Amino acid sequence: MSDKEISALQPGADLRPGPQSTIAAPTDQGQSPRIPEELSILPVRGFVVFPGTVTPLNVQRATSLKLLDDTLPRTKVIALLTQRDETKDEPAPEDLYSVGTAARVLKLIRQSEDHVLVIVQGLRRFSLRKIIATSPFLRAEVDLPKSISPAPTKEWEATFRNLRDSATRLFELTPDAPDQVRLMILNIDDAEQLTDFLAPNLNIDVAQKQAILEELDLEKRVRAVQKHISAQLEIAEIQQRLQKDVASQFSDAQRRAYLRSQIRAIQHELGEAEAGSEEQAQQLRKRLEEAKPPEEVMKQAERELKRLDFIPSASPEFSVIVSYIEIIADL
Repeated sequence: MSDKEISALQPGADLRPGPQSTIAAPTDQGQSPRIPEELSILPVRGFVVFPGTVTPLNVQRATSLKLLDDTLPRTKVIALLTQRDETKDEPAPEDLYSVGTAARVLKLIRQSEDHVLVIVQGLRRFSLRKIIATSPFLRAEVDLPKSISPAPTKEWEATFRNLRDSATRLFELTPDAPDQVRLMILNIDDAEQLTDFLAPNLNIDVAQKQAILEELDLEKRVRAVQKHISAQLEIAEIQQRLQKDVASQFSDAQRRAYLRSQIRAIQHELGEAEAGSEEQAQQLRKRLEEAKPPEEVMKQAERELKRLDFIPSASPEFSVIVSYIEIIADL
């Protein structure tokens, strides 16, 4: 992972997080390290870590630094629990959710004496059984519950494929989404891996992501993720349609500008336009911009300015519009 990739990711164990961003990659469970029954607990705030995701953690709290110094020489596996209230700097056990993700520390980069960047890979869900220490950092006995998979029916296969297709479509419509994400989604054939891949990148709040993490019924978890994917896909499709409408309107505006220039040329040939009328309109527009009238008044004035393009300067209406705009500009 390059320094550029790391710096682009926002979550941190001790910093105020921005929108969660993770590098999600299906985890080969066969190569996962053994997860001890007793784990050191690293609180995180503002985001939820899922199994199979690789996430950078900015660690600055003294207790968290102590945890890393004491734990990593013995095991690379730690417990990540999200804070219920991210404003608390020293969370107690009751300030943390009871279900989290056991994670393997892949890399530790010491930024300074009191700042460490840790790259972790989520391994699997765990639930708290018992807190066994609160000082100098939290430690707990944990259980490793397994997901409950539905029977392999055609309906279940259709449900899974619908989620995968919807997610693929959503990432196609997402600006700046890496091209490889779509291919990764299409190559995931396991529902649990797919939901854990998608959940951390959903545009939903922490409590909703935590609910997905805690759901052991795989069918319910898939349907929950599908619900959020469908909602975001609908928004993305509306945005795409609006962008096309804007592009179309821009083309119409260009066409109208061309037609206006043709009208002015025809008026000039017919002797209906004076050489100074266009310059006068430009001066009026400049005076309006300098006057900065209220938005609605400005819109009306601009509409009247556009009408000047179609009205002969000798027309009484031309003089009326000019007077109207001059009054607005002088207010």
